[in-house]
Amino acid sequence: MAPDLINVLNFLRTIGLDVAIKEGAEGFIEGVRIENGCLLVDPACSASSLLHEAGHISCIPGRFRHYMSDDLATGMQRMLNDLQLMCLEPDDPLERAVIQCGDPEATAWAWAAGVAIGLNPDQIIQDHEYGGEGASIRMMLQANQYLGINGLAQAGMCKRGNRIKPDLRYPNLTTWLQSA
Repeated sequence: MAPDLINVLNFLRTIGLDVAIKEGAEGFIEGVRIENGCLLVDPACSASSLLHEAGHISCIPGRFRHYMSDDLATGMQRMLNDLQLMCLEPDDPLERAVIQCGDPEATAWAWAAGVAIGLNPDQIIQDHEYGGEGASIRMMLQANQYLGINGLAQAGMCKRGNRIKPDLRYPNLTTWLQSA
């Protein structure tokens, strides 16, 4: 296993994600499969792929994380159905968290995690990823101008703004796992 992958695995375990090594794991992204909220990781997986999939699982409220498998669509639908039955107010923290757990937030989370781990920017997001837009997305994240950052802030996972002390604002997160 590559050292950067080992660093990511250690980080994910430290923050409380369920991660296991599984030779041949294959899912929506090569080298990673999500099964009942657990990240199954092939030893040849890239750090960037694992970070992105971990971002999806991390941004999903804890009570729904175990619903998530494969491409997440079925789990997301189940989560939304459960949420609708709760009849919460639109600004309820759980409502806000569920609204903010899409691909942009997973990408912003992956960037923040990669920075916290100390990976090089091109190990966090590779140029060929995101439909060949990896370099552009990386540039937006480095400038704190990526839409997923706002989603993380709205979900209560980070702070942003010039009046916030630099050590408290994105890419530093206030929490690594959505608990709402």
